Amino acid sequence: MKTLIVGLGNIAKIHGWAFAEAGIDVTHVVRDGSKGKHSGEIKLDVLDLREGHPETQQASYTPKIVEAGELEPADGYELVMFPTKQYQLADGVKQYKDHVSPDAILLMFAANWEGPEAVDALVPRERYLWGYAAVNGGVLDGVLVANVRGDYRIGMMDGCSRDKLDRVVDLFAKAGFKPDMQDNIMDWLWQHHAVNAGIVGMALYAGGIGELMSDGVLSLFMLYAVRDALKVLEARGVDPRKLEDSKPYLEPSAGEFMKGYADSVVSTPYGQRVIKAGHFRGNPEEMKRFYLDVVATGEKLGVEMPHLEAMKSRIKAL
Repeated sequence: MKTLIVGLGNIAKIHGWAFAEAGIDVTHVVRDGSKGKHSGEIKLDVLDLREGHPETQQASYTPKIVEAGELEPADGYELVMFPTKQYQLADGVKQYKDHVSPDAILLMFAANWEGPEAVDALVPRERYLWGYAAVNGGVLDGVLVANVRGDYRIGMMDGCSRDKLDRVVDLFAKAGFKPDMQDNIMDWLWQHHAVNAGIVGMALYAGGIGELMSDGVLSLFMLYAVRDALKVLEARGVDPRKLEDSKPYLEPSAGEFMKGYADSVVSTPYGQRVIKAGHFRGNPEEMKRFYLDVVATGEKLGVEMPHLEAMKSRIKAL
């Protein structure tokens, strides 16, 4: 499947590298006049959790790049992937939707808290799918420290095409990625946003992921902040108890949570690399939006969220 990835952010680079390694025809589109800035070899330091792949390796990726103005529907891209910031997604869809084939699958690979209406206003649902990456990474000393999990999130929405979903799943499978299929992808995205509001909010408050993970008191406070955020989710009509990714924050006692948190996150090579060069480090404004979005909704709905609210003045001042 001939694939176009919008941009060359870290998530785009990691997927572009993984797809190209698997023999997929992949190209990145960038803003007009910026091809020279982005051209050249990308060095990667990879921790890879996909089955059958070396766990660690030093790799390189020289992406194929086109500028926005060069795109034409006749180029034959079958998939257009949007691994963008949530608040840039609609503009990206608006910019590219008419410059690729009307038969191309548009894959929204971004966070969402507001719902799909902004995208629905631009393209029919039969044309697009929504998913979310599980890889992450950041640049240190000119090298992209890439943490590659073997899964990703994707799911159906009313009006979406099952055939298109199957084609995208087959493409990702070729690169070694397994789908974490969600019955309602929008519910999952909102849940993810809520959980991130507590985790990212506490990391912003603490001064960084490393500072948060190394402080037991702050980590425990984070648990209660996430529970506040999940109350906001419930007030929006989504029951977090029915979503698997919410259960680690709702079901265990505080002591059980702290032990599991230390065993599965803080002390693992993956967790240490996220501290060193994760998505949080390179995108503080995007991270701030997770927190502010959920707090604003909670205030509008009258939800009591004392732990989230306690961080507000410091985070808004950042």
